[in-house]
Amino acid sequence: MDLHKPKPWHGLREFLKEYLIIVVGVLTALAAEQTVEWLHWQHQVHVAKDAITYDLKRLLAQSAHKDAILPCQAERMGALSDALDQAQVSHRLPPLGPVGRPYTPAWSMRSWNGLTTGQTLAHMANRDQILLTAIEGSGDYNKGRALAERDAWAVVQTMFGPGRPTSDSEIAALRQALSRVSTAALDTRFVALGLETIIARSGFLTPKEVDQAFKEGVAEAKKAPFCAPPKVPPAHTRDVILDIMTNPPMRPGDMPLRTEGVGNAIATER
Repeated sequence: MDLHKPKPWHGLREFLKEYLIIVVGVLTALAAEQTVEWLHWQHQVHVAKDAITYDLKRLLAQSAHKDAILPCQAERMGALSDALDQAQVSHRLPPLGPVGRPYTPAWSMRSWNGLTTGQTLAHMANRDQILLTAIEGSGDYNKGRALAERDAWAVVQTMFGPGRPTSDSEIAALRQALSRVSTAALDTRFVALGLETIIARSGFLTPKEVDQAFKEGVAEAKKAPFCAPPKVPPAHTRDVILDIMTNPPMRPGDMPLRTEGVGNAIATER
């Protein structure tokens, strides 16, 4: 095997020539690596924007739903408050059908975990980072308020039944629960309206997409079971509970999914 010994440099000129070749080679390799990485993150951002669009349509529709269902909620709460006024005099809760509760969505961006842990968010424009962080923060706040509202409705739901004796302390507790429902619902609505504005002005959705998601949320609210006329009071409270809890098992895939703003799609196409 022949071994080629490196030739010695003859003067500064040859040294600089060799040095320049090495430097240019290293810089070229680094530039190529940076270009490949840039293209990779550009692709990741492009794919992420599909998921972001999906999430923002959902949140916009959920916000529209909350806004549109509040008149039904106010009417239902007014009727329940009247029932408590009546019970305050008679010391009996009147016969009431199942109270129910309005739809309480998750208010979450499904893509947020992937955006942050996958470092895609850090490679987006500063404006987009700020807007998405604000949207996620608003959704996270509404998530907490939705849970508080749901817990308060669970107390209010104890009013339904064929009618029964009650006490001043129970009536006071039920009024407090109605107050918590009202406070949480109004807080959620206020934050949701701000969320709508951020989404509409973010540029992630086209005006047509904003309008379509909003209309879908309003349409879902109008046909929500909570807005239907109150049901007939049951002869026995247990009948309603058993009717709910003794339904036969459902096959996987038979449960209808509710995803407003995206036509009930469970994910993006990519």
